[in-house]
Amino acid sequence: MLSAALWVAFAAPPVLIAPLPESPGEPALFAVAAGRADLRRPCYRLACNDAGWRAPTRFTRIAQPKAPGTLDPLLPMRLPAIAARRYPLYSPASRRDWRTTHGSHSRFDAGFGYEAVRTPDTNIRVELGTGYRLQPYADYGTASEGPIARGRLELRQNISDNALLTQRVLVETGRLNTTTRQVIGLDLRLQPQWTLHSNFELRHDSAGDGGRGATDTEGSLQLRYRF
Repeated sequence: MLSAALWVAFAAPPVLIAPLPESPGEPALFAVAAGRADLRRPCYRLACNDAGWRAPTRFTRIAQPKAPGTLDPLLPMRLPAIAARRYPLYSPASRRDWRTTHGSHSRFDAGFGYEAVRTPDTNIRVELGTGYRLQPYADYGTASEGPIARGRLELRQNISDNALLTQRVLVETGRLNTTTRQVIGLDLRLQPQWTLHSNFELRHDSAGDGGRGATDTEGSLQLRYRF
């Protein structure tokens, strides 16, 4: 016995010699071999895959078959305290902030967005970012290549059960000028299958008209029928 203990002390790794919490008076290897310790990690889920193979405890209730020939059910086990707690069900809300990235032949930029207002009738989102313009005036951008700063505002407002107001504002500033694009839309549901869409767009260039600034406007009205 002494020789076997010395052999374990020199040949076995330290993790097998150190005692386990279930059997502090003997090495871990002997405790596992004798069945006084278990290397399986505790299960904190509502249903454990090997629950029916565990040894009964003082909390185990052995159910008897109701009729001859029926199979014995799995032994019900008492869950750990951390898994036995009851929590109210809830639906976690989505995040209100995000990161934006864009890359194309005209520009590349990165920014940060935040949902400032979130209600059943009102939604407001704001985005701010910086980047570099590669192609002037593309995608409603500034007039020169170089570093830029961009900002976006989106508003969605339910005026009534049959009316929706949307507004989008995009601002970009660079070395020579600042461009602004604003689109306001109003959707009216006339009938369950008929909807009236109206848009008003405003585009402003601070370097237009010889540096005095120029503003272009455009509007549209559409009547849509849904089959």
